[in-house]
Amino acid sequence: MIETHRSPANPGGATVRCVRYDEFLERYKAAQREWRLGRVDAREALAGLRDVVPAIDDQRLQQTAGFLIDRWAAHTSPDARERMERVQRIAAEAERDEGDARERLTRLEDGIRDITAVALETDDEFEQYAVLAVNEPLARLADSWRAELGG
Repeated sequence: MIETHRSPANPGGATVRCVRYDEFLERYKAAQREWRLGRVDAREALAGLRDVVPAIDDQRLQQTAGFLIDRWAAHTSPDARERMERVQRIAAEAERDEGDARERLTRLEDGIRDITAVALETDDEFEQYAVLAVNEPLARLADSWRAELGG
C-alpha cells in the first residue's frame, strides 16, 4: 500500500508518496513474471519500477532496488543476451568431463579467461558482474584440480 506523509525533513511541506521495499519487491517480481510471459515490454516495466524507487522509505533500500532494476535491464538487451549465451557455452566447454587433471585444469583456466574477456565487452558494470559470476564455479573447480595436482 502506498502511503503519503509529511516529510520529516520538511514538516510544513507537501505530503510525500512512500512505498515500503517489500511492496516494491512485489511489483518487481510481478513485472518480471509479466515480461517472461510476454505480456509487458521490459523497457516499460523497468521505467515504471524506476519511477517507484525514489518513493521507497529507506535510502539504502532505494539503492538495492536500483541495483535490481539495473541488473534486470542488463539482461534484457539483445547484445546482453548474446553475451550471456556465449558465456554459457564457454562454461559448458570448460566444465567438460574429459581428459586428465592437467587438461581439465587448462580447459577451466581458458574458460575463465574467455569469460572475463566477454565481460569486458560491455561497459555496464551490472552485466559485467552477471557474466563474471559464471566464473565462480569454474574457479572453485579449478582450485580443486590444482589441489589434486599438488599445486
